[in-house]
Amino acid sequence: MNIEEKKIAPKRFFYVMAMFVVSVCSVFVLSYGRKMLLDQALCLVTLFAAYWMVLILSLVHQRRIGKFTYKDTTYQHLFVISLISWALIIGTSYLPDYFGPILLIAFLYVSVCESSLSLAMCIFLDVLLCFITGKNSYVLYCYCILSIFGTLFAYYIKEQKHEKRLENYVLIGLVQFLIPCIFYDFTYGKLELSAMIQFGIAAVIHTLIIYFGFGILSNWDHKEESIAYETFSDFDFSLAQDLKRFSPGEYYHATKVSKLARDCAAEIGADELLCACGGLYYHIGIMEGEPIVDNGVSISQNRCLPEPVVRIISEYGGIMQKPSTPESAIVQMVDSLVTKVEALGDTMESSWNQEMLIYQTLNEYSNEGMYDESGLTMNQFLKIRDCLIIKENLL
Repeated sequence: MNIEEKKIAPKRFFYVMAMFVVSVCSVFVLSYGRKMLLDQALCLVTLFAAYWMVLILSLVHQRRIGKFTYKDTTYQHLFVISLISWALIIGTSYLPDYFGPILLIAFLYVSVCESSLSLAMCIFLDVLLCFITGKNSYVLYCYCILSIFGTLFAYYIKEQKHEKRLENYVLIGLVQFLIPCIFYDFTYGKLELSAMIQFGIAAVIHTLIIYFGFGILSNWDHKEESIAYETFSDFDFSLAQDLKRFSPGEYYHATKVSKLARDCAAEIGADELLCACGGLYYHIGIMEGEPIVDNGVSISQNRCLPEPVVRIISEYGGIMQKPSTPESAIVQMVDSLVTKVEALGDTMESSWNQEMLIYQTLNEYSNEGMYDESGLTMNQFLKIRDCLIIKENLL
């Protein structure tokens, strides 16, 4: 089944619009008190609008092809990075030429985005800053080169899993020192000792911030995935509570499947949180009726559930697509058994009856080839079956 997103989820739309509002407000703050002709202001508005239209398309595309640190991001972390970047720009806009925190901003964006998108955002900020504040062309060249070097450095360190090799940070410090020195000389025709000392101090400060901060930011972004799964698998999460309000019975069924699927995943070393989330929202499409599978996918995408969870929901019951992962197979097994036990009611109170039902149901599905595409081995299948038998009470 094709589970391609057909529209931007409301939460992602909110953060994109929040970034736009922050950018507009920041531009007004930067422009305040600076003389700008009407035609210049109109040109700036046109440029800004064109940039944001292209940026939104790029954000959507880059996320869908997995270029963000966490593919299913809501853009929340990018919004925070954008907020910090604008704060740095505004806070340092009245410093002398060549002292802008451009290298830091490049590292900020690379902590959440891939390098080409980060570079595009950084260079646009450079152009905007220099245009609004009236910086000369040498300052613009300097800032653009710092953005390029910063993006390359940040991407390299990120790919090296933040291994803190001293020579990398010495090189970063040298770049932060030498490039402003070079363009300062181009601007004023000479390089004064006082300027070199100031650039040296700035380079040390920038390097130390990057050394201690870049890893923290990147790890924070990496944690977005685990935080998302923990949030979505919480029975008190808003979407789970929506299901409870719709049908307490469906909610009880979903929580039961979620718990059992998580236990089975632990038994074979599969992704426990993925199984917990998949089990909890397996029937979520029922809130909007038929077709349950399509509606389940639509609801889960609108609420920004991770793509692997959406995939499990799209494989609901093997109706349109057989389980394609061990986690999807686990959820299908548990859900089918709990559904049958609930339907049979009191006749299933005997542990012997439940054991026979488990053997019969799972063996039938296995013989029909339900799990052939899941990558589930026979040994794993038997472990899951035994785990469910040990649980005894599936009611």
